[in-house]
Amino acid sequence: MGLPVLILLAGGKSTRMGSPKGLLEFNGTLWILEQISRYIYVPNPRVYVGLGYDYEQYFNVIPWFTEALEDFYLYDGVEVRVVINHQPQFGAFSTLQTILDKVDSNATILVQPIDVPIANKQSQAIIINKNNSVVIPKCDSKNGHPVKLKPEFWNPLLAIDKSSKKARLDVQIKNYKASSISFVNVSDSSVYQNINTRKNWNDYLKNNL
Repeated sequence: MGLPVLILLAGGKSTRMGSPKGLLEFNGTLWILEQISRYIYVPNPRVYVGLGYDYEQYFNVIPWFTEALEDFYLYDGVEVRVVINHQPQFGAFSTLQTILDKVDSNATILVQPIDVPIANKQSQAIIINKNNSVVIPKCDSKNGHPVKLKPEFWNPLLAIDKSSKKARLDVQIKNYKASSISFVNVSDSSVYQNINTRKNWNDYLKNNL
């Protein structure tokens, strides 16, 4: 089984946060760079970063992101490719589709929103090692991320009209055959945290610095 590539979705408006979530400062770095660095536990890790709203701000603050538009850029031991969704108004699913168009059609993927902290090494391994078309982590009886998707599930997502009500990953998973979906229990509560507001962020910093 091939090791999955991580897809980091950072194309939203961040309206409730008031500024791009990926550019928040975390422990001497930026949150998006921290998230990338957390996917270091697999051999030859690869991360696709999906930007949309405010992508220019990311390029201004992280100049090498422009290089990563053309090819993979090695950052902190991780190969990073940046993809811009020029129609972010259609939501996170459209950013996911924009990235999937660049991914090897035989690759397994992990889908991770920027506002959910990437799980620790042990939890990542549990998710990655579970062999099913869709794998969803659970902690404290709550579903979370990253969601692992094998090619037989995600390839058809490219054909969905981005303006359709079906253009949501949760809807697509809900309509998929139950036998091909696995829920795996992990110990890291990061999988279900959702950092959408300054209060969420400050609470997270308080508990993780």
